[in-house]
Amino acid sequence: MIISHKYKFIFLRTEKTAGTSLTAALARLVDPGDMVADMARPPWAKYSPVHHGALKRNIPQLFGLHVHGTAAQAKSIIGAEKFNSYFKFAVERNPWDRQASLYFQRKNKVGKGDDADFDRDMRSWLYRSTEYVRLNNWSIYAIDNKIVADKIIRYENLKEGLDEVIKEVGLVGDLDMPRLRSGFREDEKHYRQHYTDETRDMVARWYKREIDALGFEF
Repeated sequence: MIISHKYKFIFLRTEKTAGTSLTAALARLVDPGDMVADMARPPWAKYSPVHHGALKRNIPQLFGLHVHGTAAQAKSIIGAEKFNSYFKFAVERNPWDRQASLYFQRKNKVGKGDDADFDRDMRSWLYRSTEYVRLNNWSIYAIDNKIVADKIIRYENLKEGLDEVIKEVGLVGDLDMPRLRSGFREDEKHYRQHYTDETRDMVARWYKREIDALGFEF
């Protein structure tokens, strides 16, 4: 998340949507006094029984905003007047593509890429219960089940959407996005091949709100 008082915008950083690269690019253009959430480990963290990331997620008023802080949390931090007047934007990705990307990233991150079977694991109650599989981007850009972002950029139209945001908020400088986290799947454009009807419908149920609101299709 980034809150820029100079340019009067709030970047609501969703998961699996190039958020790391976009945050790095935007952070170079905003003022030093603007809020750029990060996950740097603070000195006190070694004494805390609770991970500092969890504290940021749940008590941002005391520990600062999480990188994936929600619109509601941003509103509570800066107040309703500023929140309502600032231009708010987020990036969202086709949930079926996003889910497959998350799965393969996690598998490769722990060195289990050779054992990757998306459909098998998504259908496994045990896997779903023990692994991080269900994202909640909706709560990042919605409050009380209503989208509050002024613009939701479609991930597949990222460049065009960002150009519009830059023009809207008056950012000065080039938005050069480094590939800080490249994808783990060579076949990212063909996510459909990993699905059966059962897992396709499962993802449709999980993310019905953003699918309906933003018009995503399998």
